[in-house]
Amino acid sequence: MKKTAISFWGIAISTIFVLTACSIDDNPVVDPVKPDVKKYVERLVPVIDPKGEAQGTVTLRFYEDMPNVAYVSISNFQGIMYPGTTVQVTKTADNQYALTSPCGTATVDVQKDIFESDDYEAFTNMMGMVQPGMPNTIYDALPIIRWKSIEKTPQSVHVALDYGKYGIDLRADDNGVYFPFATIADLYVDGYMHMADFNGQTVMVAPNGAYSLGSGYPQDFIAPILQETRTTDMADYAYKNLCFTLTNFFGYPGRTLLENNGLKEKGLDQALQDYGQAGQMTRALLKSENMYDFIAGTATLSCLLDDGGHTYTDVTKISQIDQETSFWSEMNNVMTAKQAEFDGYCPEYQDVKAIKNNRFNLAYELLEKRAAKMGEGVKYYKEGATAYCWFDSFLCDDSGWRKFYKGEAPKPTVDDYPNDWLIALVDALEKAENDPEVKNFVIDISTNGGGSSDVVLFITSILCDKADIYYDNPLTGQRIKSTFEVDRNLDGKFDDKDAEVKYHLNFALLVSTYSFSCGNLLPALLKDYGIPLIGKLSGGGSCCVLYNPSADGFGYRYSTHRVRLTNTNGENIDGGIVPTYELETDDFFNITKVTQLIESYYAK
Repeated sequence: MKKTAISFWGIAISTIFVLTACSIDDNPVVDPVKPDVKKYVERLVPVIDPKGEAQGTVTLRFYEDMPNVAYVSISNFQGIMYPGTTVQVTKTADNQYALTSPCGTATVDVQKDIFESDDYEAFTNMMGMVQPGMPNTIYDALPIIRWKSIEKTPQSVHVALDYGKYGIDLRADDNGVYFPFATIADLYVDGYMHMADFNGQTVMVAPNGAYSLGSGYPQDFIAPILQETRTTDMADYAYKNLCFTLTNFFGYPGRTLLENNGLKEKGLDQALQDYGQAGQMTRALLKSENMYDFIAGTATLSCLLDDGGHTYTDVTKISQIDQETSFWSEMNNVMTAKQAEFDGYCPEYQDVKAIKNNRFNLAYELLEKRAAKMGEGVKYYKEGATAYCWFDSFLCDDSGWRKFYKGEAPKPTVDDYPNDWLIALVDALEKAENDPEVKNFVIDISTNGGGSSDVVLFITSILCDKADIYYDNPLTGQRIKSTFEVDRNLDGKFDDKDAEVKYHLNFALLVSTYSFSCGNLLPALLKDYGIPLIGKLSGGGSCCVLYNPSADGFGYRYSTHRVRLTNTNGENIDGGIVPTYELETDDFFNITKVTQLIESYYAK
């Protein structure tokens, strides 16, 4: 695979200079809308997936006033994101265009630079590639569940995205409507992590979403970006686009330093300016034409947007940069120096770090206490009438399940997949259900940092006969309930036999402040469904995360507006879920005490 990737990159580098129009030196094409600034050339650019495998080509446009910033027609962009589809563009008046995608409609005013839609999520919906007919909702596509229905309140909301306010120019001619590549890519990225990025030479798309990006943006894709300087037009546009994206598309979980400084009301640029020396320094770094400074700025911005583990605007966290290069060495030196300077300006960030460090320290402490009580790595333990299952991740080895559901392999077992947490949980439930002595069952997620909401849905279904995700969208103000079907007996079929899966046990959930993201969602739902929580306040983490492209071609991760998880009452859960019974850490594995709490709860 590595040889294939390298040979393809050689092809990609030699291909980018093929022009489908003329060059800048050869009578550039003049756009009639704004002829003073609209001369352009076009390049036919290769499209690859994260493995470096060819996915076709796309024509990008480079205007004379912004020669290093790629533009793409929305119709061509739709085609690379959702192969076989396009966006129909109709000119309705001067500078006015109607856009029709396979799932929705929108309008664009290229004079005012405003995009509008009554359902922009439908307009950009690509989830039909995952499950036919599926709307733009949260789903990791594990084969054990499938989407069923969705409720939105209100059903639709008119959204007007004012790109002109941020100095982002939308353009058009008789051939279509053109967005800066990163701008339209930001609009399309979804909860499944369908995404696209352009590194100046090649476009990368993720046709299989999150499963294509397991280790972040590939090193080979990042390599061409690693220059010491950025061009003036790129630095200017990249900052404007970042400000637009993080102001409009951030999930606003509620805990970050910039949120507390009016990020939503002021916008990113003004919030940074108003955040004293730490914010002003970060702003200057992000606008810099020095690449090392810019990367350092993404790291200091990450501090100001630290929401406990979902948001990392620091591009080095998602983009794989070769650590053996001189670029890495110099970048690391600059980042270290700038971080020290930032820390001096922002002592309050030390409190943010301390909270996170305390969570990790608690997890280490609990791991030691668990091992001392039950043995190293033991996932099932029984004491008297209570069975205990250690469930440390909402991720599972999906390869085994995918092969099984395709009929390519037998059903995964705990023997074949000992590190699959889902299989371990099902195995533990079966042992407890079939043991006449066991009356109570504890699922321990006290050292669980999150994973896939699909696994959360499986657990709520088999425990409570409910498979719903509740969330809101801070951009539209909508409240959403998305309902799924679950193959509860894991036989590879969705049928009436799934309803027969029932466990006759008193369930409880053991949680701690380390229980984050899906480790926070599960207790939110189970508490509302009547299952007691034991331990400490869970750790929060309410937003779905996106891998987003930067204008330069790096990748970063942030909490998205598309899915801000709530409890069944629509309340934001980022502050954590209060346990039914609070325990000191010394008592987390005191099964006698835990048993007493469970039995007193169910005796009510």
